[in-house]
Amino acid sequence: MRKIKNVLIYGSTVERAFNKLQELIDNMNPNDIKRIKKSPSCGIYTVELHNGDYYKAIKASDNARGYRWQYTYIDTDIDKELLDCVIACKFIPENLDRNIHIKDCYEWY
Repeated sequence: MRKIKNVLIYGSTVERAFNKLQELIDNMNPNDIKRIKKSPSCGIYTVELHNGDYYKAIKASDNARGYRWQYTYIDTDIDKELLDCVIACKFIPENLDRNIHIKDCYEWY
């Protein structure tokens, strides 16, 4: 059984995260998208796909500690402390497969 994949887009600002997610959406098949919820006042932009995957764009900050992910896009402007203390420690391998390494599960933008 396929587990839902949580894909996070961490931005140094809300705008940078939102713009990256919009870029990803623009390259998706529209028929794959089930729901889009953009909440600028909350600083969260979420896309749910029909296969159950979630894409969420958020600002990298101490407030983002509760978000776990199986794949992520990381803004190159995020400082190392946030990267180590907030982002990297929230990696949960898909299906809890311990053979998956974190270095294979993120991209810089």
